[in-house]
Amino acid sequence: MREISLREAAARQLSQYCSSFYERDIETSIRSFTPGEWVIVKGKKREFIGFINPLVTQGPCLRVVCEKNSERTPLEIVEYLLSKSLAKRSKYIDYKNYRLCYGDSDFLPGLIVDVFQNYVLIQINTAGLDKYRLEIKDFLIKSYPSKKVVLFDKAEYRKNELLPEYEVEEISDVEILENDFKYSVSAKTIQKVGYYFDHRENRLKLENFLKRIESLESGVDLFSYVGSWGLHLLRGGVGKVEFVDQADMQTNIENNLKLNNFEGRGSFTRSDVFSYLEQCLQNNNKFDIIVSDPPAFSKSERNVKKALGGYEKLHTKALKVIKDNGYYIAASCTHGVSLEDLDRTVSNASLNVGKTLSLLDIGVQGFDHPFESLKSKAFYIKYLLYQVCE
Repeated sequence: MREISLREAAARQLSQYCSSFYERDIETSIRSFTPGEWVIVKGKKREFIGFINPLVTQGPCLRVVCEKNSERTPLEIVEYLLSKSLAKRSKYIDYKNYRLCYGDSDFLPGLIVDVFQNYVLIQINTAGLDKYRLEIKDFLIKSYPSKKVVLFDKAEYRKNELLPEYEVEEISDVEILENDFKYSVSAKTIQKVGYYFDHRENRLKLENFLKRIESLESGVDLFSYVGSWGLHLLRGGVGKVEFVDQADMQTNIENNLKLNNFEGRGSFTRSDVFSYLEQCLQNNNKFDIIVSDPPAFSKSERNVKKALGGYEKLHTKALKVIKDNGYYIAASCTHGVSLEDLDRTVSNASLNVGKTLSLLDIGVQGFDHPFESLKSKAFYIKYLLYQVCE
């Protein structure tokens, strides 16, 4: 492997285990390197192993994987790290389905692997790992012989590293088990890698909270996707839940209500969420509990200010249709938005509508989405539970 030297400031960051670097951080010219080439990265006193892609359109071009302390080949390093990820997840004994690999947090930048009942879906978004895509697939086939392993490429996530497009592998409905709920996601409506495991613990916390209070009559699951939040509301004792999403998720919602024996206690409305809340306001429809878990409002930390404005607008509309002493759950998956930021948008919204709040609970992402600290870029899930009063 060829060597790459970092500039002094970046080399100090490397010693603190910063794993991503930009061309401006690198002293060596990178023009002669091939996309995905594995390299030795020289720090101040130690050497590391990583891979580089000089064709990256934006973001880091150098990814550090591990310290250079053995003679493992790049493929052996990848398989070793996958083995570590598998061993770590196996300790969560009630996790039947889970995220097996979470990119940088498992020291495999750009690799996402989710394990479902019938599938293992792989997404690879960095050139250094894409060159071993077939070997990664073979490793997972051996690790999960009863499941179908699929390279589930998404072109929009691969274009930043100018990765090639391959023929898409066909899949049928994805079956999921989480918190003893069964889900079926139609291949036609599937998003991202198929399911959002990241709020698993927060959904369970909310359900357990609901079981400790008087039963609520009505609830809403905004941005519902396959209905995970709403199903937890129902099992927590909420009488009836409306699921709202702008995508055509009706068949998915109806199937998942049936799978979990909640037929007749839920209904689906296809609508833009902001329009739906405005219609509720005009019709004087109010609810005991609302969960708001939108897609990321910003893909870049440069647009965080705009994202915060979007959250405040959403919360303002939602708080207007919550009954006195009802509950509001504000969730966020936007990188760069902190728990404090999210809380401030809800507080501002409460001032806008003349209501007072009690913050009852907070949460972050589940154990299969590890992160080093609250400052880590791998930390992105926020959950806030409020009681709302006049």
